[in-house]
Amino acid sequence: MIKKDSHMKKYFITAMFLLVAFSMMAQIKVVPPVLVAPNDAAVNQMPDVLLNWDAVIDAMAYELQLSEDEGFTSVIMDTITSLTAVNSSLLHFSTEYFWRVRTKYEGNINSDWSEPRSFTIFTKFDLFRPNDNADDQMPDVELQWRDRVGQLEISGVEFFEIQIDTVETFDSEFIINLTVNGDVFKKPLANLYFGTTYYWRARAGHSNDVSGWSDVRTFSTLSQIELKKPDNNSVDNDLNVNLRWDDISGLTKYEYQVDDNPEFSSPDVELSENIIEPAKNLHYGTQYFWRLRGRHELDTTQWSEVWNFTTFVAPVLTTPANGDTGIILRPQLKWNQIMGSSKYEINYSKDQTTLGEHVYYKDAFDNELPLLNINIDLETETVYYWRVRAMSALDTSDYSEVWSFTTIPPVGMDEYFTEAGLVIYPNPAQEIISVQLNSENQSDLFFTLYDLLGQAVVSEKLTFVPGQNRSEVLLKDIANGIYLLELVKDNNVYTSKLVISK
Repeated sequence: MIKKDSHMKKYFITAMFLLVAFSMMAQIKVVPPVLVAPNDAAVNQMPDVLLNWDAVIDAMAYELQLSEDEGFTSVIMDTITSLTAVNSSLLHFSTEYFWRVRTKYEGNINSDWSEPRSFTIFTKFDLFRPNDNADDQMPDVELQWRDRVGQLEISGVEFFEIQIDTVETFDSEFIINLTVNGDVFKKPLANLYFGTTYYWRARAGHSNDVSGWSDVRTFSTLSQIELKKPDNNSVDNDLNVNLRWDDISGLTKYEYQVDDNPEFSSPDVELSENIIEPAKNLHYGTQYFWRLRGRHELDTTQWSEVWNFTTFVAPVLTTPANGDTGIILRPQLKWNQIMGSSKYEINYSKDQTTLGEHVYYKDAFDNELPLLNINIDLETETVYYWRVRAMSALDTSDYSEVWSFTTIPPVGMDEYFTEAGLVIYPNPAQEIISVQLNSENQSDLFFTLYDLLGQAVVSEKLTFVPGQNRSEVLLKDIANGIYLLELVKDNNVYTSKLVISK
């Protein structure tokens, strides 16, 4: 009797379970999910491709299966998740995968499997820079590859392998094997040989597999460096003319040679880390030839083309213009600058045959335009001749052309200032000097005070209006001493000695 009751109880429980299950199925619509992405038969997918499907009402969870065969006889991933997407990982490159999902409901109820889809992991990716067959590349050229395959960014890879070689079979003694992290899409090289053709390729990988190699690209490194300045065959160059060439990265030194013959039998040899250097030890009026090459730890470029340049033969006079007339009695003599000179020799005289007997020197500075202030009155209505030559520690230039100018007497000098009632006071002066003048019209008067070396210590423009005028010039910063005062209005010049005593 007891045994019969036990059987009856089991039948009752089973019946109740089936009743509940059928009741739930009657209330819940059991459907498989709809797969969303990737599209069926999608290609060039990533090893960590995201598998995505639509949510199902009343679903408790989803079961995802991934296989390399359409019949799912060998499942490589079987996972249950409450989410509607799962990231795969470490999938094999160039491999087709099949996947499906089913819905799991409360009460251990499962839907049918969804219609399976397939996708294929990418085989290889494309190289980016340098362009295929690029030439004149730097020895530290940076290799770059695409960060996506088709429209998809590359992900799910742990590293990239790069091979560079001088042969397309990648089996020479010069092969370079490099590895970078999987989120890096470039690799700078170093110390490549100059004038050499290189082949390179790359592939992706992770702990389970590596992709196929990319298509092979080639590039060639530069063989020589181009010169930039001074222009080839240029003339009138300074003694310290800047030599300039192309900027080449990946070098440790530039070596350049300068010689006065194209065979470079006795050149000056210099090393530099810069792309611009001033020439050294040059002579005036000389043609020079120069060339350059670069080097790093493993190789040296060929010599560049040979260029030439010629230095200044002599200074070129500028002011006063040759043959000019009406020159004031204390003119400035000016000429062009020859940088790299240490001083200039200036000759001026009333007699062209005695120019060499009248010698004046002026120190040369590269940051100052050269000139000579004549600080004594020249004779009026007189022709003067002048010339200049430059000097350095190693050489002296030729003389410039001989130019001339003619002075004129200040027209109406005494009459003008006398009639204008010029008064300058006090003399000796202390802090201030006054200039009093009766002017017929508005005009400017130039006031200059020279020391005994001919240097201007005060220079001002005084503006007068018609009628009686008085202007003051401050002397508080001028040391005690004897000075030459000069007033200039048009061609009228007045000079006088002025004593400052404070």
